[in-house]
Amino acid sequence: MTNISSNSADVPAEVDIIVAGGGSAGCTLAARLAKANPNVSILIIEAGINNKDVASVIYPALFLTNLVPGSKTAAFHKCSASKHLNGREAIVPTGGCLGGGSSINCMMYGRGQAVDYDSWNTEGWRMADLLPLLKKTETYHGPDPNNTHGHDGEFHVSAGFASKPFMADCLNAVAQVGMKEVPDANDLVVADGVQRWVNWIHPDTGLRQDAAHVLIHPLLERGDTSLKILTEHKVVKVLTEGGRAVGVEFAPSAATASASKVVRARKLVVLSSGALGTPSILERSGIGNKSLLNSLNIPVVSDLPGVGENYIDHTLLFNAYTTNSPPEDSFDPFLDGRRPFETEIAALSDASKPRYIAWNSIDIAAKVRPTEVELATARPVFQEIWAKDFADPTRPMAVMIFAPIHVGDHSNLPRKQYMSAVNFPSYSYSRGSIHITSVDADAPANFDSGMLSHPWDVEAHVLSYKRQREVIRRMKAFAGPDGIIAGPKFLDSGKAKHWPTDGSPTEYTKEDNDAIEDFVRSAVETCWHSAGTAAMKGREDGGVVDSELNVYGVEGLKVADISIMPSMVAANVYSTALLVGEKAACIIAEELGLDI
Repeated sequence: MTNISSNSADVPAEVDIIVAGGGSAGCTLAARLAKANPNVSILIIEAGINNKDVASVIYPALFLTNLVPGSKTAAFHKCSASKHLNGREAIVPTGGCLGGGSSINCMMYGRGQAVDYDSWNTEGWRMADLLPLLKKTETYHGPDPNNTHGHDGEFHVSAGFASKPFMADCLNAVAQVGMKEVPDANDLVVADGVQRWVNWIHPDTGLRQDAAHVLIHPLLERGDTSLKILTEHKVVKVLTEGGRAVGVEFAPSAATASASKVVRARKLVVLSSGALGTPSILERSGIGNKSLLNSLNIPVVSDLPGVGENYIDHTLLFNAYTTNSPPEDSFDPFLDGRRPFETEIAALSDASKPRYIAWNSIDIAAKVRPTEVELATARPVFQEIWAKDFADPTRPMAVMIFAPIHVGDHSNLPRKQYMSAVNFPSYSYSRGSIHITSVDADAPANFDSGMLSHPWDVEAHVLSYKRQREVIRRMKAFAGPDGIIAGPKFLDSGKAKHWPTDGSPTEYTKEDNDAIEDFVRSAVETCWHSAGTAAMKGREDGGVVDSELNVYGVEGLKVADISIMPSMVAANVYSTALLVGEKAACIIAEELGLDI
């Protein structure tokens, strides 16, 4: 076969290493091994399309177009209806093309706290072990006062384009509520600071820094590699013989499993299909809770009740407001047609014009801890957990984003400029699960997101909403209370309905707090940070893989994606996905005696 193809006819009968999934981690581990060892045959099987030079992938400003109905670059997973979401059925998008989530995410740069990785309490996965790999990945173009970033890696991190007037306005407002600007909120320690944000965007080309374009495509174009990629094909299950993984069964993504084929692995099979894909492959392979497997007549290879459990995600709340900013300081003209994408793509090569196409709208963001006053107003369940788990001052309560955009349907809105304050609690205490319902790889899974099932998550949203509201009303661009696009339904008699005009903090009654909670449950969405369903912890504790990423009870089978995360990190998860790929490459190279 050619190095990358959607035609399975030329797939070799056997390779050294099979990587099931070409997302952020899968691309990284395969590229690292292939580049260092050109004679090692590696096959990536990716369910989605080849992302090479796809406009919606490479140009940052087009990132939202990946999520429209009928998208060829995203996959959409429907959750069960939940009383915790006021009866809604949440939809969770994941990457549906080569590069996975790195091809369609919002490109917001974010790293977890050092304490997050240390809390995994796993040999070889503490921050002291992982920092060199974090640095290896990136070339960081922002301030680095504590020398925690890399400066010669393949992935570039920069501001891209940003609205300087919006940033200045927002920073002035956050200062009025006591929030401090810091040069680097991603130094692994800062947990309460605001930053002029940086993103996974190349400062020179203005292009997205996804794992496939950064690592895979250059390697394939160079030609001296045994790495091959089959796109538009899904892995149905892992084949085992005598308790060892010996290959996989795969099929075209648009067809049923009856059209399946087999490829064998001489050395290793690695599952890298994400938190919503990897557990399903494991269960179809006979690896999971034996009661579920028995109910589906799947022979048990390894009884692992933790497979598909421990589902974690950050939950996201958008709060949109009308502004009086001029169009040139807003992302919204992209979304309502006033600023055609084609025109701005052409302008990218014209140094005299603004580089709007190199913009993701995320200009200001913060990691936030509650003030003593805010903490005193929180409900007891929040206060109890805060006292127990957040004594470490490097643990933030939430991530907060301020952006000159309304992420929503503009068809019924006036052609004006908007801004959003976006919040997600840094750590989710809610847990969900995903399990197969059939041996058929096309059958929908039983997916319970668990979103907002724990009251801590809800109260963190309530406190975050109140904080961002205090910031927004102090911004010069804010067009006033009548310009709130969506929000809680406060009673006219309540204190929250009528903001103080003297700059003092807003007061909230019990009814106001209840209104905010109802709004949160009605409006919160996925943060696209699905993780945890093949957790790296002890088998007796519900773990699925050990510290070397080996699946318990099966030889020659590893998992390398963020499904291994036993708990959440206080940031977007792209950096951690790359980290898992880097670490997996090191582990595999050492075990197989390969150079890296």
